[in-house]
Amino acid sequence: MTKKELIFRNPFGALGIDCDDMINGGELGAVMARAGLGKTSLVVQMALHAMACGKKVLHVSLDEPVNKVSVWYNEMFANLADLNRVEEPQSAYDEILPNRMILTMNVDGFSMARLEERINDLVEQDLFNPDMMIIDGYPFEEKGRADMEELKALASRMGYFALFTVKTHRHEAPAENGLPVQLAGVDDIFSTMLQIIPENNTIYVKSVKGSKADKKAVLDPETMIIR
Repeated sequence: MTKKELIFRNPFGALGIDCDDMINGGELGAVMARAGLGKTSLVVQMALHAMACGKKVLHVSLDEPVNKVSVWYNEMFANLADLNRVEEPQSAYDEILPNRMILTMNVDGFSMARLEERINDLVEQDLFNPDMMIIDGYPFEEKGRADMEELKALASRMGYFALFTVKTHRHEAPAENGLPVQLAGVDDIFSTMLQIIPENNTIYVKSVKGSKADKKAVLDPETMIIR
């Protein structure tokens, strides 16, 4: 399978999301869900699709080591390759893998200044210049609006789209606007929001903010692939 073939198999078509939606420089996106519902799997799917589009993806993990993040990518790509009956999956994977870099940081020592320093090191040494950045494990409950505005300013300065995972909790009532309380007071900073919602025996991925708001798709509970 070539990168072009992967693009034609865009798993986010049902949500109206394509490569251009993933790389709007300076904009922020969020994937929201309770623990165990597939936030990381979904952002990895988005990363793989962006990589297949030829975009550079920097995956910043604040709570998992590099090898575990790599396993997420390996398993998700294997599931996608199996679903699409790819004849030479390793060849296809090897073709897009240079478009990804994994960066781990300790959540306790995480700061915008430290993140910018790490990214600048990569760019200035001509090692990696991202179009899209994933931040997995950002402590929304401990951070405020000023931190998020600083992150958006950083994304604008460096010209990439930043995608966050947001951990919600079953026992918490939503804010007045219906969004998880973790994003209360900062939701206007985000241009795109997806929420993973279990309903009866089905898991849905719903677009709750963005140009395709109110669209939803089914998430396969075994492979975590959007159907």
